[in-house]
Amino acid sequence: MVEEKKLFPFRLEAFEDRFNWGTEKLLLADLGYRDTQVRDGWVRGNSMGDMMETFLDRLVGDDVFEWYGQQFPFQIKQISCSGKMPLRVSPDDEISRQRYDALGKEKLWYIVSASRDARIYAGLSSEMPVADFFAACEDGSIGRHLHAIVPQAGRFVHIPAGVPHCASGKIEILEVSESSALDFCLCSWGEPLNEDEFDPEFNLVEALDFIDLRAVKPALQDPSGHHHGHEDESSGEEHRHIVEKLLALPQFTVSRINLTDPLHIYTEKFDSCLAYTCVSGLLQLKVGGADLPGLKDSPDLKPVTVIPGETVLVPAECPDFFLAPAEKGTVLLETMVEKREDPDPYTGETEEHEHCDHHHDHHQHFLS
Repeated sequence: MVEEKKLFPFRLEAFEDRFNWGTEKLLLADLGYRDTQVRDGWVRGNSMGDMMETFLDRLVGDDVFEWYGQQFPFQIKQISCSGKMPLRVSPDDEISRQRYDALGKEKLWYIVSASRDARIYAGLSSEMPVADFFAACEDGSIGRHLHAIVPQAGRFVHIPAGVPHCASGKIEILEVSESSALDFCLCSWGEPLNEDEFDPEFNLVEALDFIDLRAVKPALQDPSGHHHGHEDESSGEEHRHIVEKLLALPQFTVSRINLTDPLHIYTEKFDSCLAYTCVSGLLQLKVGGADLPGLKDSPDLKPVTVIPGETVLVPAECPDFFLAPAEKGTVLLETMVEKREDPDPYTGETEEHEHCDHHHDHHQHFLS
């Protein structure tokens, strides 16, 4: 019997779209019509759609596959804004499934950098009747009714489905969202739209019934830090990394890792793929199984180097691995999907997510 070849961590080939307000770079995407491709290993050249079709639960984990099937669950995008983005909104999962047979689009915007005059606009500052909202989008005056956020590097904003949002000024954002193309254009501020930026059907009229017209004011949030220290007995020095959970949703969980020392990730602790996006510094990721039978000299076990703006995906079936900083100031975003529970058919309530409170129990220091 021929042994099944294992999947190992791989980087993804990003692609960039240019608009009159800035650029968007898809770092990880499985949209069907647009997929990122694998850069590394024996699966190099395959799209994310090909990977899902071929490897199924081996790639994403049993629980994720049971819930999402062959759809990869989340996507990661780098937004570089230098003007004013069109105002946009996304539907929730229920509407997206019913109308478009697709996922909705909860979003996290992590701010990499921002100029003093940069702003994020998310939600209405006061409730508006639908007719007034429509008219304000049509004549471009809707900006006066939006909740303005002054962005700061290292902080983040959760943008729920249904909330109108955009950014303006010079700002760099890492966006983590559900794997969906359902962004609807509400207002382009009088500027012509790139024909590839929005599907013409995803417009203001089609979005009116799912826009949240209440006063909704998403906040700029600080991560909640969970500190883990290790004492090096030979030197008496404390080596510390910080894992900070940013946002835990049923659709995805995002954490920030300030990587000061090598970090050992035990994959058997959970059932999900893991994506690491390098925010700053330089990451080296190495599978810990150099002594695995038949794999000692495999090129797939060589360290993967990840630079800022790149994403590496660790398949669910991958053995335990190490994250190591190759430069000072290495910061990562970790994205995964925690176990989801079906709602009770009578109460509609769900049980707590199995891994939510102990998500980072699988992170341990490893000091050479």
